[in-house]
Amino acid sequence: MIRSTFIFLLAAGIGCVHAAEKVPLAREIKDWIIGCDNTRTCTAISAVQQRDDTGFSTFSVRITREAGPQGALHVGVFSYTKPHGQPTLDDKPLKSQFEPGELKEGDTPEVFALNGKSAHALITELRNGNYLVLPFKEDKSYASLSGMSAALLLMDSVQGRVGTQDALISKGPAPAGSVPQAAAAPPAPSWQAPAALTPDKAKEITDAVVVATRKDWQEDLNEGVVPKAKAYALSSDQALVIIETGCGAYNCFYTIYQAPLDHPEQARAALIAEVPNLPEREPQGFVEFDPATGELSSQVRAMSMGNCGTTLRWRYDGNGFTLTHAAEMIPCMGLDQVYWPVLWRTQASR
Repeated sequence: MIRSTFIFLLAAGIGCVHAAEKVPLAREIKDWIIGCDNTRTCTAISAVQQRDDTGFSTFSVRITREAGPQGALHVGVFSYTKPHGQPTLDDKPLKSQFEPGELKEGDTPEVFALNGKSAHALITELRNGNYLVLPFKEDKSYASLSGMSAALLLMDSVQGRVGTQDALISKGPAPAGSVPQAAAAPPAPSWQAPAALTPDKAKEITDAVVVATRKDWQEDLNEGVVPKAKAYALSSDQALVIIETGCGAYNCFYTIYQAPLDHPEQARAALIAEVPNLPEREPQGFVEFDPATGELSSQVRAMSMGNCGTTLRWRYDGNGFTLTHAAEMIPCMGLDQVYWPVLWRTQASR
């Protein structure tokens, strides 16, 4: 009785701490990461890269839940090596039996999955363990559960489930129907593609903008590097100019401007929305503009293969660039971008 009361008070206390959490958010909690987007949909992942000190092979467990009383719950196990039998908990059989995975994109597919009540029951079992173990024909792989409960408690809090029967960690007597509705994703700006710039006009604009803005980025140029600039039409009187000022191992650096077509020397820094609450995400790494969609995209790679890092997209709204999508996966677990925790979405990016 005393232990149960302590656990309830601990959960309630942590829930209160996180009750005012703003979204989007991105956190690392022990061996887990969690990201929640502007609709309060959350993704938590066991993300321990292969342990050189132990020789353990590792894999990812991914738990996603939408906000709202009917928010879908999904648990997936991802492995690039085909498993040989059901996962176990600390080498002991689980009561929960996984079903075949549903998600197959990328080099590391989902090999096992559970949904809804079955996923909920699995999480209850996993809370008491240290590792989920995936057997192979001649070896084993491990997913750490250290930090899972804290990450899912944060998920409960962000989604307003603390103290409800539907909570993953912090259960209570309140009915599942009392969980707040999910926030609606904002609409993405509409885009009407203007007439494309001719090669001569694009060169005229880039040359003028490079000259006019050189003082802004001159110190960022890698020694001996000539800046590369591209220009695109944003409207009948505005252009976008992207200047690449150098590259590192597998990321490049950019300065981005908006300029009047008739007076490109009057270029100003492009108005590019930040990710709310996460201001250090900006267009770097690999940046491009798609004239067909009006989208400016950015991918910062955490390793050369591009299966971890930060991806961002914006759409031109007639004045600047509105954020339409953000996702981030800093630990490199070989997961395709569609599986990364989403930090921002619009109706068009669902």
